Amino acid sequence: MLIRKNISLDDKYLKKLQPLLDANDGNLSAAVRDTIEVADTALTYHKSIDEAIKFLKETPAKEELSDTIKNGENIIINKTMLEWLFRYTKGRLTDEELVNELINPFEISDMKGLEDYLNRVSRNYQWTIRTSIKCEDIYNPESALILLSNATINSREFFAQLIAHFLARWKQLDVEHIFRRANSTQISFKKNLSVSLNETMPGIRKHFGYLDIVCRELDDNTEFWTQLMYTYNVERYNLVTLHRSQFETFAAGDIPNPTKILERLCKQSVSEMTLPDLLVYFRKMYMATQLVKNIEICLEPGKESVTIFHDFKNEKVIHTLVEYFSNIFRENGTPFVTSSYSSMIVFRFYEEHEPADSLDLYRAEEFTESDFYSKE
Repeated sequence: MLIRKNISLDDKYLKKLQPLLDANDGNLSAAVRDTIEVADTALTYHKSIDEAIKFLKETPAKEELSDTIKNGENIIINKTMLEWLFRYTKGRLTDEELVNELINPFEISDMKGLEDYLNRVSRNYQWTIRTSIKCEDIYNPESALILLSNATINSREFFAQLIAHFLARWKQLDVEHIFRRANSTQISFKKNLSVSLNETMPGIRKHFGYLDIVCRELDDNTEFWTQLMYTYNVERYNLVTLHRSQFETFAAGDIPNPTKILERLCKQSVSEMTLPDLLVYFRKMYMATQLVKNIEICLEPGKESVTIFHDFKNEKVIHTLVEYFSNIFRENGTPFVTSSYSSMIVFRFYEEHEPADSLDLYRAEEFTESDFYSKE
């Protein structure tokens, strides 16, 4: 039985029907019948029209991925295994060859092109990561904001590092800040022209390569570092690390000056450092040496101080420790006074015009052994 009904179609739907109209010699009724057959078949295997459309859109990408698996370009890997690899390679930098393998610079001309390219790569590899890029100048941006959503945080972390390396190499953008959430990762970039193209941007090393030096050392000197870490673990970190020359000076009964070692680590002269920077570096260095138990610093302007906690009992050793640390602070040039208690040494800093007349404080330069052991 033939039933005739009037239907209304916008021009955009007629354009979508054009291939079916061409196949049916312009017969609209035949084209609509073919459309109904396609929709009926799609709904037989899918729960909704939206699900069917999504499947049809992803099918070409899946077929392309299948072809690359057959020719050996890609392999299938268990999702749990891949997540494990992502998690336990965090903090290590990827090689430039890998970056160029996944992000072809010759296919990208601007930031909009990069966004489209990354989303296409994500679909092709079934990573489900959605990339959104915001910047004022898509050709030569001074800054950019990239949002990665969906997938797992470790997958996004790996993908983000590839993007960061690419932007550093081709746009000289460095990572300024990363904000991580359960379902998204936001990265802000800023132009950095002070770093050559052959160097790793400091922001990338800080946010993505914080374990890179450690892991390379472990790979190059596995036996040494394994034994060292085992020894530290067995001895519950009750070991002290000192430069060989400093140990020799201590063994001879003298007090070494550790300033040069600190300067090599900081790559800056102690005399040129601001006091807050010096105190931060000081804490990092001597917490790592295990020479003392703990170090607390106060960076409040006008109230800068260092409190050093130790468990030494020998009074001569404590006095030597005060003089040892004082060498660094004297080199910086900021006046200071010290006080000592049973398990604590305090360095307090002040401006030249401020009096240092507290009864329990003594100028380090005027410290005498008898003064040192007096209590409040």
